[in-house]
This record gives sequence, C-alpha cells and structure tokens, in this order.
Amino acid sequence: MAGEKILLGYGVVTVGTTPIGLTRGGSSFTVERELREIEADGDRGPVKGRIVIDREVAKLTVNALELFNAAEMDSYYPGLSITPDSETTPTKNTVTGTLSIASGDYNDVKWIGATKDGKAVTILIDDALNMSNIEWGLEDKNEVVPSLEFTATYDESTRNTPPYRVEFAV
Repeated sequence: MAGEKILLGYGVVTVGTTPIGLTRGGSSFTVERELREIEADGDRGPVKGRIVIDREVAKLTVNALELFNAAEMDSYYPGLSITPDSETTPTKNTVTGTLSIASGDYNDVKWIGATKDGKAVTILIDDALNMSNIEWGLEDKNEVVPSLEFTATYDESTRNTPPYRVEFAV
C-alpha cells in the first residue's frame, strides 16, 4: 500500500536507560558530513573515486519539556555538580558547574519511532554528550523547553567506526 514507509515524527528518546519524558517541538537527527574532493590538474569537476569523507558528526537534538529536577539535569548536561542543603533531610539541591567533563557525562542516546505501517525505526548514538549551552527561555505564560543537542563521540581505539546507527525493522 502506498505511503506505508513514511517515517512518523513521534518517538521516545532515552538517555542511558531513562526516557526523557515529554517533549515539545519534536526531535531531530542530523549527521553533519564534510566531504572533500581530491583535485588534480585538468579536473573539470568532482571525479568518481577521489571524494573522501573527512568528518562525520551525528547529533540527536531533543526539545525537552520535562527535565527540571536536579538528578535529570545532571544526566542531560555535562560538567554539573548537585549538592543537597542537608544530608539527612534536604529541602533543596543546588546545581553548579564543575568546569570538567566526567566519563559518566557520556551516555548512549536512543530515539525509537515507527513507520506508518508500524515497523520500528531506532536511531542510536553512542557515548553522546549534550554539547548545547544551558539556555532557558523564561517567558511569561509559556513553559521552558530547552534544546538538548546530544553529539555522538568516537571511541579513541576505533576512530574509523562511526558512533551512530539507524535500525529499520523488517
């Protein structure tokens, strides 16, 4: 049937094993690629076999409506520290920057959605780090919906293996 292979935009995003929760404005998946032509004298344009990929960066951007508690902030933003005001009966947690990125700040991030005919589509980015700024639009009569830009990072020992995958159910 025509139109059954349409990818629906709605999906669930998880960071590690924890779902992000409500989003507004959806999510987006981008693979930024820098291609370079190896030019030689006499070329009149790109030559088959002499184009290389110099850089490939995968990103999953999520507009998160529900993330405002200290534990989740620590999971979604790198380089943060959470300090309760009391060890026994805390009444508030204070979040501040650490100015360093810890190994625990990297998470596998996954988007799970489906095509119109119900086949699962999964986008996975490995060892991702939210590299966007902490930026909250504080507007009257509106909710804060920060954009989290999770960028996949390469493993030092396998730098020629892209840190993302898209899986299509059959």
